[in-house]
Amino acid sequence: MIRNLSLITLSNVVLVSSNALWIMYIQYFLLSLGLTKTEMGLVFSLALLMRAFGNLIGGKIADILGYKRTLLIGYTIYAFPPLLILLHNALLASLVYPIMSLGSGIGMPAKSLFIVEQAQRRKGLTYMLVQRVLPSIPPALTAPVGAKLYEMGKYDVAVLIGFLGLLISLLLLMFLKDSKRERVQNSFNFNFLSSKSFTALLLLYSLDAFSTEAVQWIVPLYLRDLGYSVLDYGFLISAQTLIIAFGGTFAGIFVDRVEPVNALSLSYLVVATSLLIFSLGKGWILALAYLLWKTFGMIGFAALPLLIERYFSDMKASAFGTINAMSTLISIPAPSFGGILLRFGAGVPFVFKITIDFFCFILVRISLNREE
Repeated sequence: MIRNLSLITLSNVVLVSSNALWIMYIQYFLLSLGLTKTEMGLVFSLALLMRAFGNLIGGKIADILGYKRTLLIGYTIYAFPPLLILLHNALLASLVYPIMSLGSGIGMPAKSLFIVEQAQRRKGLTYMLVQRVLPSIPPALTAPVGAKLYEMGKYDVAVLIGFLGLLISLLLLMFLKDSKRERVQNSFNFNFLSSKSFTALLLLYSLDAFSTEAVQWIVPLYLRDLGYSVLDYGFLISAQTLIIAFGGTFAGIFVDRVEPVNALSLSYLVVATSLLIFSLGKGWILALAYLLWKTFGMIGFAALPLLIERYFSDMKASAFGTINAMSTLISIPAPSFGGILLRFGAGVPFVFKITIDFFCFILVRISLNREE
């Protein structure tokens, strides 16, 4: 089990580090090929749809074929699209991110539950270390290298190196040993809506995803209206990279210490409170509230696979994939909804998010206070 966790951690680190060389600059590349900003918006919307579809079918495939096979299917689809960029064709290049999102979506349920299955104790901490914390550190070095290569007109080199890294990441997954022998045979016939826990989790994560996407893009505009500069916002973003490392570790420990249900309910309460302070505060209080919001916002990510493991003896990957898929789909129109709320006042979107989080806090206490 230690071997499996080591392999999947190394695979994640190599994957994220490789992507940091080129994927963050794909917008610039698409613009250089003649795509308009509107067309790029469609590309990224398509990527969201593909990721949701991938999560939906990936969970069901994982329950039938096993975690390792599903991982290999998903990340094989994920690894090869960067080669299309080397052809310098606008249409083909625009398909890269959506196809990669499909592959990532297929592999995500299997990867998440495989990590939790392998961990004997401190499951939340292990999950966050493998999925978020450790992979977030190397890109701090590889991202500037990718930016430099792009400025030098060597984007193809960055893409090629990134592709080779993805192949290494995929190769590492081939050495995993899938420890689960028995698989569900009727995955596509199971009715999740008969499970109260599934319905509650689906509602919770969908509401949270929608309200988060409706609000988070507004933050730089809100700060500008308060008189803060782009540099001030840049400071918050820089601090946010530390949140991924330290906040992710905290989220994993917190989930393990207070149990997933309690951790999830407290996260909604703290996020709602921190957003209230953020919408009213200024200076260091505003910055502290923002960092608190982002830190406790990671607890939902850490808690989901543990909640799935708790409430489902079978169909775990299908449940995980369906929740991820539906929360992704429902969040697509959320930014537009946030824009509508802005017409009623700069603080109205935050009031909406605060209200949703308080509702989710109550819903957790009512619906997930006992195991089925």
